[in-house]
Amino acid sequence: MFTIENRVRPILKWAGGKSGLLPQLMKYFPPTFNRLVEPFVGGGAVFFALQSGVPALINDGNQELIELYTVVRDSPEDLMKALDKMAAQYSEAFYYTLRSQNPKSAVHRAARTVFLNKTGFNGLYRQNRQGVFNVPFGKRVACPLLYDRENLLLASLHLRNVSIENVDFEEIIDTTGEGDFVYCDPPYEPFSSTASFTAYKASGFSQDDQQRLKNAVLRATERGAYAVISNSTVDFILNLYNGWDVRRVFARRAINSNGNGRGEIAEVLIVREPVAQKQWIEEQKNVVHLF
Repeated sequence: MFTIENRVRPILKWAGGKSGLLPQLMKYFPPTFNRLVEPFVGGGAVFFALQSGVPALINDGNQELIELYTVVRDSPEDLMKALDKMAAQYSEAFYYTLRSQNPKSAVHRAARTVFLNKTGFNGLYRQNRQGVFNVPFGKRVACPLLYDRENLLLASLHLRNVSIENVDFEEIIDTTGEGDFVYCDPPYEPFSSTASFTAYKASGFSQDDQQRLKNAVLRATERGAYAVISNSTVDFILNLYNGWDVRRVFARRAINSNGNGRGEIAEVLIVREPVAQKQWIEEQKNVVHLF
């Protein structure tokens, strides 16, 4: 159900994006499922690698991001026109003027999100505690490509008939059950208090949230869902998922406020099969086959 060769590319640069990790991740995804559910869709690399037409539910706590996906689905031509106008005004002064604004229309808010993402420093998305985007200007000589027309139109088609939500992740996971594949890519637990990209929304993501995520996934697999969780290799996460099926994958990170922080790093992948399926496999080991 996933494809690397013909997949739609993510619309935004996104810290922790999974495009480069897809070949490793897909080894641990279920071979078949009825619906993909992503409580933390982010840049959408996994979702956009899904074959078009497969049912999906995507969610994120970042309201701007979810509004962008809604606009891409419903009004891609209007979005591209708005981005063309912004590209024509590209300058440092325009960047900061736009950053300080909150456009009235959904299309212009979505265009603002793309423009700031593509022209800001190192492709970061960061909010302060007041929920205000605060990444500085990227200082490129010319405006970078804000969108690829063919890819954006494909993304629009890909989003048709997909449920798009902006609610708490636990609420989404609690709707899942048998036949669902739940892929969770939450804000990673940071290695230190100053090395975190979790400020993708004003409220952040706490260790209590990490615990809530584990509990919600446990309930989902008890209802028959198949779940995979990505996170960092810090002790807190390793201890939190002690006793679960924890794998390591290696990601190359190109988005980091510190150039020394870019490069290949280890991440964990926690795989949780449906409880009923695991019980059946264990039971089969003890069955005496007469024929």
